[in-house]
Amino acid sequence: MRRITALGRSSVALLAVGIAAVALTGCSSNPNADCSTALTSGQASNLVSATGKIGEKPKVELPTPIDSSSSERTVITAGSGTTVHSGQLVEFGYTMYDGQTGQIGGSGYGNSAVVLPLDTSASGVTGAIARGLQCTTVGSRVSVVVSPKDNGSDASGAGGTQIFVVDVIDTSLAAANGAVRPSVSGFPTVVLAPTGQPGITIPSSGGAPTTARSELLKAGDGATVKKDSIVTLQYTAVGWESKSVTTKSWSNGGPALVNMATGQLQIQNNDNVPALPQSMLKQLVGQKVGSQLVIETPKDSAMDAQAWVVDILGVR
Repeated sequence: MRRITALGRSSVALLAVGIAAVALTGCSSNPNADCSTALTSGQASNLVSATGKIGEKPKVELPTPIDSSSSERTVITAGSGTTVHSGQLVEFGYTMYDGQTGQIGGSGYGNSAVVLPLDTSASGVTGAIARGLQCTTVGSRVSVVVSPKDNGSDASGAGGTQIFVVDVIDTSLAAANGAVRPSVSGFPTVVLAPTGQPGITIPSSGGAPTTARSELLKAGDGATVKKDSIVTLQYTAVGWESKSVTTKSWSNGGPALVNMATGQLQIQNNDNVPALPQSMLKQLVGQKVGSQLVIETPKDSAMDAQAWVVDILGVR
């Protein structure tokens, strides 16, 4: 199993999205696809060159010292894969250099590659890296210059400018993209914001579910989820009685990486959920990447009856 690494604490400050539709729907104006907040190339990031196979530690040349008052990025090698946007889970290899000395401060490739929700609203190094990778493509190699302000240096500038050479290895879907299926009577109603974030309305008639059941809202055609898979999910759960959201991944800057066998989240988020329930996860077994399901789960010792909407965005 690939070891999961993080570069820093990510912000969970995402603006709430109003949901006012009355049926399952989609929209092409996804704000996460906006590239206007991506870092731009600059004099500092243009100084970095790197050669070698993408996904392996490259040979890097950079003059020292490199100082920059603002963070920058330059695409050294443009990949031909999927475009990376905010709200996706991204896997990348990296080497970090001290801008003053050129010394390596850390690296991760192969089993030590980073898997990170791309949260372009985050602060610090995580946010700078996210904006540095925003709107690049899988297979790209990018130099990201992180300014002292963004890497948390103190007022004296201690810590200085940091240089990252980043290889974009893979990315998840941003939201379920499967074929829309006809709705089934009796299940909760689901509506989607432009980002794909769902709103859930509990049926006004009938009692809380006593057994788990699911409805396939979108049928994907990607890899199949197995009972021991590591899956990339976006999810929202609403309490059957409270009619309010009890947990969701959408407000944590990106999808969750979940161990199907245990329900444990492989990347720590700020939703305070120790594990996702097996009664919900079992409904995902046999489904394919790109699918979206609405799932009803009964009350148990850990939580009340819930209605879940789950997007399956990747399988590892």
